[in-house]
Formats: sequence, C-alpha cells, structure tokens
Amino acid sequence: MNKLEINTAQNVKIQYNLASLGSRMIAFAIDYFIIVCYFFFCMFLLDALDITSRDPYLFYGIIMGMTLPAFFYTLITETAFGGQTIGKKIMKIKVVKLDGSRADFYQYLSRWTLSIVDIWMTMGGIAITAIVLSKNGQRIGDIAGETSVISLKPSLKLSDTIYEETFENHPILFPQVIKLSDKDANAIKEVYQTAFERRDVGILTALVQRLETVMEVKHPEKMTPNDFVLQVMKDHYSMFKDK
Repeated sequence: MNKLEINTAQNVKIQYNLASLGSRMIAFAIDYFIIVCYFFFCMFLLDALDITSRDPYLFYGIIMGMTLPAFFYTLITETAFGGQTIGKKIMKIKVVKLDGSRADFYQYLSRWTLSIVDIWMTMGGIAITAIVLSKNGQRIGDIAGETSVISLKPSLKLSDTIYEETFENHPILFPQVIKLSDKDANAIKEVYQTAFERRDVGILTALVQRLETVMEVKHPEKMTPNDFVLQVMKDHYSMFKDK
C-alpha cells in the first residue's frame, strides 16, 4: 500500500497508509446510493402530497429546495464529520491535509467544486487517472485543495507488533528503558494505542518527545516514530520479562 510521508515541525517523520483506489470507489458508490435514495424519497413524498396537480411551479420549487442537501452532500458531510462522508466512514478512509492534519472548509470546498469536473463530467475518468498517477493518491480536487485520502485501517493489530512476537535473542537497542517503570510502560502502550488507532500525528510526536526526555536518549533519524516507540516497548519487555 502506498504511503503518505510527512515531516512534523519537530522533524519527526510520520507515515500514513493512503486509501486504495478500490476503497475510494466503494465509498463513492455508497454515497451515490444514499443520494439516489434521498432523491427517490423526496419524489415519493411529494407525489404522496399530490402537489404536482395543484401547482406545478410550486412542485418544482419544493423539489429543488428538498434536493439541495443532496447536491451539497459531500461538502456538508466532510465538513461535519472531519473529512469523512458516510461512505468514507464505512470504508474507514478520511480526507486530510498533506501534513496529516485536519482539512479546513475551504479545502473541502475545493474538492467538492472540482468533483464536478474530475468525477461527474468525466464519469470519474480524470479522478481515477489522477489518483493512479499521483504520488500521494490525489485527484484534481485533492491537488487543488492540498489534501489526500488516507486509510484508517491499521495494517497490523497492535498486539501483533509488540507482545505477541517472539523475543528470543531480541537485541536491546535502548538500555535506557531501565529508567521506565511498569506503570510507565503501560501508559506508553495506552497512549500509543490511541495514536495508532486515530492515526494522530500530535499524540505520536508528543509521545516520542516524552520518551526522549525521560530516557535521555535521542530518537534516531533513520528510525520512524512508530518503530522507535515499538522498539522502546519491546526493549522494556525484553529487559524485565524474566524479573
């Protein structure tokens, strides 16, 4: 899976999994289905009220007003749900800025406006081509809004990467973990679990800085923050597992 790599203000590299083209297309299909169902509901309701026979102009006015939310569906939901439509929530993908933080209204507006061109006017042809060719999986709307779509699905369970591994002959890279108590280790695991599930740059960066302070060690530049925190937890487990 392609990665979106960013550098924080503290020069810490964070990686996100980019949403796959398939998951984005399924999310779009779910959203499109919701919009179509809403249109049919509006037509059914107006037909039941028999407004057409009374005043056709009133009917068209009401139908335009009722279907307006469907027209702005993507803009409304992404703004309200922090970068997710209902389809994106189901598929566990999310729109973010290229620095991994939450996008703002004007970026959602750029994506929505240009979706008219790269999705609706070309049946998704331009959007698909741009996503495939773009380094960060961006369609035209993403490029204009400086956003991308990431996956919120963890590639591994946290337990698969830490305590369920075999620690035979595990090299301890940071002997400074001796400064961490069992309470500290549990707190680190809980904080990392939160950052891991939310894909939260701020939490992970703060955790790395805290470990550097407590352990009096510098996070190696060649090691990602994820790998650094995992290594610290593994080192602590290996050092104290027999005690």
